[in-house]
Amino acid sequence: MPELLNELKADWQLAQNGTMSRVPLYHQLYSVLKAAILDGTIPLDAQMPTEQQLTATFDVSRITAKRAMDELAAENLVSRFRGKGSHVTYLYTPKPVRGPLVGMLDSLIEMAEHSIVRVVSIEKVVPPDDVRERLNLSEGDLVHKVVRVNSNEEGEPYAYYLSWTVGISRSYTKRKLESTPRLNLLRENNINLTKMEQLLSAKSASGRIAGELDVEPGTALLSVRRFSSTENGETVDVLEALYNPELYQFAMVMSLD
Repeated sequence: MPELLNELKADWQLAQNGTMSRVPLYHQLYSVLKAAILDGTIPLDAQMPTEQQLTATFDVSRITAKRAMDELAAENLVSRFRGKGSHVTYLYTPKPVRGPLVGMLDSLIEMAEHSIVRVVSIEKVVPPDDVRERLNLSEGDLVHKVVRVNSNEEGEPYAYYLSWTVGISRSYTKRKLESTPRLNLLRENNINLTKMEQLLSAKSASGRIAGELDVEPGTALLSVRRFSSTENGETVDVLEALYNPELYQFAMVMSLD
């Protein structure tokens, strides 16, 4: 709770230095608490700070703290029970960031063209259950599984890729994958991607992957899981990528346009 209160107090001070300084104190406090609930800082079922804690942390009156909490309760963001305190009733769900696919595909192809690609393995296999379900396959259906390691132009390995792809009929060999961007090979197989869903997280390097990326086992890697679909909405490619953050960064620029 002390760490949360310190974080909320920092947001409160920013609000007081901005346009929020012209609104009543209870509304400033309510806004800071509401934002923390809506962005998941205070998660579902978590206990909210007490009125006494709010009074001490934000140097406001008990009436101000109570009114801010009453506003949250009125919006069904918290539930209040005598003797048990207030608890969050709002379930935070991350919302995907949307952007144009054309620019992303161009960037991926350009990155591949300036990388040294080494195919570790390529084979037709029955995929794991979670991949099979995502690709909407029947038990026993085969897909192309490819493991690749990409290095920069200095020869430093920065990415480990594991991909599962359906619909491949030609031009998908070790030689071609090491000389041609994989997205171009998909197009040669009449696989035209129109949507990509990406999940970003962090993952520790296993001994095998650490060896491929020339890092210590347990090193924190940027993990990207990408699901690519065609115009009919069917997922045709599942990609799991692990990046060495010392050599690769995932940058996004967003504006209000």
